[in-house]
Amino acid sequence: MGRKKSLKLAEVDYLPNVFSHRFGKIEERMLEYLPPAEQFVLELGCGRGDYSIALAEKYPYKNFVGFDIRGARIWSGSKKTEELGLKNVAFVIARAEFLPEIFTKIKFDEIWIPFPDPFPRKRSTNRRLVAPGFLERYRQIIKPGALIHLKTDDDGLYNYALETLSENNAEIIENSPNLYENEDLDFEKTIKTKYEEEHLKNGKIIKLITFKLE
Repeated sequence: MGRKKSLKLAEVDYLPNVFSHRFGKIEERMLEYLPPAEQFVLELGCGRGDYSIALAEKYPYKNFVGFDIRGARIWSGSKKTEELGLKNVAFVIARAEFLPEIFTKIKFDEIWIPFPDPFPRKRSTNRRLVAPGFLERYRQIIKPGALIHLKTDDDGLYNYALETLSENNAEIIENSPNLYENEDLDFEKTIKTKYEEEHLKNGKIIKLITFKLE
């Protein structure tokens, strides 16, 4: 591990807008930090929090939660959020398997899953963030009618998601196998993470699935 990464990991748990599984009571402490709001949006596998930060700037009346297990990446998002003076963004360091245990009061209006690890090996399919086990976890933390968005460049994950959603009573609202073919996109769909920028430079085709869970 490099020195810079080590320093980030040593500091990140103690940043004011970061809430780590190491200290427990994540939801309680986070609600004390965030301003009162009726709407909450979750960014899963947030990395540096590109979606949470861009959306928080556009929608100051909503609260945004970036969720990831990688503390060094969250460190970068936390610092940028502070530089921008955004108080409606918080970051959680924890495994996604514990979502229902962490969020017992907050119910999310929307979930973004931008460029998750595709876990291409068959033995790892249950780790994909659109696997049936994760869909069930999402059902426990969302409001009725909440929108969930998956953005990916991976054909395997995209096809797996379509099949799995069909088998698990999900309603697909939008299916874009080539997102940027459409020049008239909503602001939310044009936000680009660091990884998306790299994928586009390499000629990858970006796909988007928006769905609801019954």
